[in-house]
Amino acid sequence: MKEPFLENVRLDPHAYYFMYVGEIKAIGLNHFMLRPFQELHEKPVKFISVVPDVMAQYPHENIMVVNAEARDIFQRTGRRHNIRMPAGRFAEEVSQNQAVNNLLDQILENQGELFINVFESRKELSLADGNRVRLIGPDPELANTFNNKLIQYQMASDLGIPVPSGKGCPTRAEAIDMAETYLKAGDKVFVSGEYSAGGSNSIIANSTRKILDRFVEPEDKLLVTRFVEHVYDPTVLGLVAGENKVYIASVADQNVDGTRFKGSTYPTVLDGETVRDLVEMTRTIGKHLGSQGYRGTFGCDYIVDHDGNIFFIEINARKQGTTLETTLTMIHHLPGHPYFPELEFHAVTDGGFPDGAREMDPAKSRVCWGTFNCKTDRDVVVNCDVEPMIPETELFSCAVNGKLLREHHIIEDHVGCGVTIRAGGFLGRVVAASDNLSHVHSSLKRGIEKVSDTVEESPA
Repeated sequence: MKEPFLENVRLDPHAYYFMYVGEIKAIGLNHFMLRPFQELHEKPVKFISVVPDVMAQYPHENIMVVNAEARDIFQRTGRRHNIRMPAGRFAEEVSQNQAVNNLLDQILENQGELFINVFESRKELSLADGNRVRLIGPDPELANTFNNKLIQYQMASDLGIPVPSGKGCPTRAEAIDMAETYLKAGDKVFVSGEYSAGGSNSIIANSTRKILDRFVEPEDKLLVTRFVEHVYDPTVLGLVAGENKVYIASVADQNVDGTRFKGSTYPTVLDGETVRDLVEMTRTIGKHLGSQGYRGTFGCDYIVDHDGNIFFIEINARKQGTTLETTLTMIHHLPGHPYFPELEFHAVTDGGFPDGAREMDPAKSRVCWGTFNCKTDRDVVVNCDVEPMIPETELFSCAVNGKLLREHHIIEDHVGCGVTIRAGGFLGRVVAASDNLSHVHSSLKRGIEKVSDTVEESPA
């Protein structure tokens, strides 16, 4: 396998290392994973990040960028292209990359073991052997099973959690027949492939033609349900350490456009009774995951209709995009409490949580926050950088302490001037924090406008 796109790793022989493999947006979580390692090792603890994201520059040390397609284009043209990779392909490239494997060998020679913190557990990531090299995350086979939309729909139904009426269909033809029963009654249908992250492989359809155009393979296994008109799209983040060891971290409101996830705001605007129901439904799901051997982070998405009825939508058997914001909320809501990444470390390695672990009460939150993922629906070139901004940890501290800021938002992971981004790729991520949600929403809007102003059409 070819060399990485970029690599600036410099090993300190006197330090203990762990590795992060995943998207660059979650690198910040690793700083909150340092403490449990420092408690176990009497030496400095550092981490190395392996990411697929191509940017103009990287404000991180010890980073390796693995993206073979982007590297090939750069070698031919001299231009950086930010090409979003499917998670499975990225995991496979990382596993086969010689530089990654050489680095792993060096670390093992020095310290005898290596933990890999993953954004998403993938079967294609073959670096971990469960002995000398271990994952901080759920078992990849279990994660793959519980990320299957057909399996999780049936599981939720079996657990007595309300789901939209429908079923999993083993072929496209059966899915069309199922969809027609709803379409003839005047309803829309929600159709998803077995695997769909952020709504990328799902649609809301008002005709069978739309389904046939989107899902072209006759053997496609599809989930088909009646589309429920709704008002809210809450999401719940949790951790599983065992069958009866489930930690619920946060309840937030998602911004969903059709089936596409755009971002989230916290705390949820839902009433206390609805929040309690969401928490207990998620805890029920977490206990079931734990009974099957699942250990690590998970999230559950729901919808709430006009009458206040809750319906389960999906499980994400991985970290959420807003896990860092939940962690920063915990720091101020539960001072001195183990951070979310620490809780996951103990869940995976010990099968439990530290004594005294407490869940947050969203009604008493000292900070409001929101995120927005800025993507492009066409090929663009970034024509300027964004101005330097304060770290996200400082943004949250200012929000909690009531410090007046010129802006209540920052732009994270902006790809930078001169980078070409293909349609569907990330331009950057806007994060806003304040002491009230109205400031958050207005700040997000200004941040989105700033990011939009940094691009122009890509030349043919």
